[in-house]
Amino acid sequence: MTKRLSRREFMRNAGLAGTGLALAACAPVAQDGAMDDGSMMAEKQTAYIFDYDPTGTDAWVEADQLFIEYFTEKYPDYEIIREQAPWAGFTEKLLTSIAGGSEYDVIYGYWQWLPLFIENNVIGPLDDLIDADTEISADDFFDYAKETIEGETYGLAWFISGWLHWYNLSAVNEAGATTPKEMNENGDWDYDAWYQFAKEYTSEQDGVPIYGYEMGSGRSVSVYVMLAWAWGTEQWNDDFSASLMDNEENVALWKWIQQFYLEGLTPLPGSSTTEQPISYTNGRSMATMAGQWYTRTIVQDGAPDLFDIGMVPFPTGPSGQYSVAALNSFYFSSSPGNVDPAWAWYKERSFSEAAAGIYAKIGGGRFPSIKRVAPATVYEWEDTEVYEAIRPILRTDRTSPKESEWINTYWNVAWDEMVLATRPVEEILGQLAEESTALVNS
Repeated sequence: MTKRLSRREFMRNAGLAGTGLALAACAPVAQDGAMDDGSMMAEKQTAYIFDYDPTGTDAWVEADQLFIEYFTEKYPDYEIIREQAPWAGFTEKLLTSIAGGSEYDVIYGYWQWLPLFIENNVIGPLDDLIDADTEISADDFFDYAKETIEGETYGLAWFISGWLHWYNLSAVNEAGATTPKEMNENGDWDYDAWYQFAKEYTSEQDGVPIYGYEMGSGRSVSVYVMLAWAWGTEQWNDDFSASLMDNEENVALWKWIQQFYLEGLTPLPGSSTTEQPISYTNGRSMATMAGQWYTRTIVQDGAPDLFDIGMVPFPTGPSGQYSVAALNSFYFSSSPGNVDPAWAWYKERSFSEAAAGIYAKIGGGRFPSIKRVAPATVYEWEDTEVYEAIRPILRTDRTSPKESEWINTYWNVAWDEMVLATRPVEEILGQLAEESTALVNS
């Protein structure tokens, strides 16, 4: 088996000054005697990728195939071997495969998985590769596009989801009302306006409830934090030594969210069924929250054939207006095998103009990672003015220690209690704060 080199060793021994996109026209560094006195061609260098399996999302499956064809043609001396896993169970399959002896050079990532991957020594920082590269520098990227831990960069996002509200523009126009976008431009799009929108557009048609808003995504801690920022708080103190969930701001915010459920303005968990699905795209909810990745769901479900699509940033709260930047980066192995093909693949897949065009149909390119790249859209109903309004308010979340255990054992239980109003919010959050603080200090 070929000995794996660290990135510093590889760059020192091979004189790697800039293994970037320009390598397409260059012969790769020969390894293991693959090239003799010139009579033999170099063997292909292989990079192993653990990637996401998007089966079921047609646009993504097609984009992956197009990118593979593009990369193979541009880099004929590199071989890319991909193993894929679906979203559900992705991290479990990766860690099990590595424990069984599998080795990967590049790994598909999501910002909430980063602490788990670092804790298990699956990935390493990119800083040496970035510093040695002649085509990119850390300064080329927006701060919100970088996944950093203790000053080290582990990911440079290829996909940034800037969260926003999607609403049924046709319903608003038919009512002759001011649109949320117009309210935002006039400085009137606040949390009371959000609540009033949900009340105004909650109705019943032929005995079937039509909900003014779909609040289910608020359950995600990375979505909830946007609302918390707007209310002047978050879930944790600065050093993650104590939970802030029982403070005045979080209590008030949970009560604000709870009224949507108590008043029937949003569907309760489990209300949507296969026989009677409830979603924004079929008109059963007048609005929802999601990142721009939701464009692929809107298209796949045929929503533009049913009504006009409306877009608006998250409202302004007592402490400001924010949108969370949910990042998808590829991560580099803590012990990569062939750095040349792996880094070339990483850069092409993450930052090349070709990849930006290929993956635009799944929502990529609306919030580019690199400052010099202009935002891209695909569909005529996408509102570029809204995307531009979101860019200045993008902010990345902080992932807490023991994140998965905290969410599954404590956060989700408390959220369900709030939705069902089993006891006062103050009691629910008091217990959540106590248990959360004990967890991170255990």
